[in-house]
Amino acid sequence: MGSIVTRAKRLRAYRFSAQAAALVLLNLRFLNVWFPNLALSGMLGVCAPGFYCHGCPWATMACPIGVIVTSLRSGAGLVLVVALASISLLGTLGGRLMCGWICPFGWLQELLYRIRTRKFRLPGRLRYVKYVVLAAFVFAGPYFLPHLRLSVCDACPSAFIESVIPYGFQVNWAHNVPGILDARFFLKGGVTLAIIILSILVSRGFCRMLCPLGAMFGLFNKFSLFRYGLTYHKCTGCGACAKVCPVEIDPIKQMNEAECIKCYECTTTRHIKMGVG
Repeated sequence: MGSIVTRAKRLRAYRFSAQAAALVLLNLRFLNVWFPNLALSGMLGVCAPGFYCHGCPWATMACPIGVIVTSLRSGAGLVLVVALASISLLGTLGGRLMCGWICPFGWLQELLYRIRTRKFRLPGRLRYVKYVVLAAFVFAGPYFLPHLRLSVCDACPSAFIESVIPYGFQVNWAHNVPGILDARFFLKGGVTLAIIILSILVSRGFCRMLCPLGAMFGLFNKFSLFRYGLTYHKCTGCGACAKVCPVEIDPIKQMNEAECIKCYECTTTRHIKMGVG
């Protein structure tokens, strides 16, 4: 088991580096703060491969969920098609690989889970809640109630951390602009606080229970180009791969299912490998 732990630590270091690099690349416009002559404008017309907020003043790309919601509310069919096509392409290639290696909010949850406190397991049935969020609040709500002031973006924890707080310091709070502490602020803030507490107590709780983008990518897991397989059929049922899984599934019994974020943790046991299927 010691060698498995060592390999797992090495792999986590690789993922940590990949997620940190992704966070920087997704927010490259922060360089304008120190190098204004660069005048970086980003690619806000292109959907990001992870769950984060395009409302961030440093954002390089657009949030896929935000693009879908906005396009449905405005009737921009072409924009919707492009957003769904980009998600489908990424999903076809790697399924939820983006969740395990790129998503900034997934990385934040992993860091929060390292806080030493009592931990809890998430009941399996709660994983279906994210599909309700996806269907009701990302697609049905904006389409059938386009004039409704509130949307899923108004309760987005990523938006509060990456957009509300930076803009608050840079613009609103710095100049005492009235109205910043409105209903949306408290809604986002309350949801964000709840998600932070959840992330401390439950491994990747938001990803597994609430994330609409993770729900979309998960639909492609079994059919994606890159997926897991047994290296050889000599599994002893020791459960070592399940013990290192951050989303608490059994990689042998639930291989390539929608919950798997393809983080590679289970491959440290050397019974499982990632390949092109």
